[in-house]
Amino acid sequence: MFYYVSEIRDGVPWTKGDEALLTDLPKEDQDAVLDWIDANIRPRKTPTYEASSYGIKHIMHDDNKIYTTNNQFKHAMLIKGYQPVEEHRLNWNYCISRKSPAFDYKSRGYLF
Repeated sequence: MFYYVSEIRDGVPWTKGDEALLTDLPKEDQDAVLDWIDANIRPRKTPTYEASSYGIKHIMHDDNKIYTTNNQFKHAMLIKGYQPVEEHRLNWNYCISRKSPAFDYKSRGYLF
């Protein structure tokens, strides 16, 4: 029997052990997360495997200090129209550009 760690159920992400949704956060935080995605993530046609939902949520947290669970961040990405490459993986990858502002580490002060 194949065991799924994560999947999309009724249009929202479900992850074993983390079923929280973005809508569980205060409205102000929800809006800030969605605005951050708009400002910092760019789509592309092919998958990016160098960054996952888990890593991107940490970049977002560094920027706006809003904590989300991985599942809440996956929900935000779904709301913004980003579908996972493989929904059954714990950490989702997306068709997003590595040139997205979120990954411009030099302008973010992370390069020495």
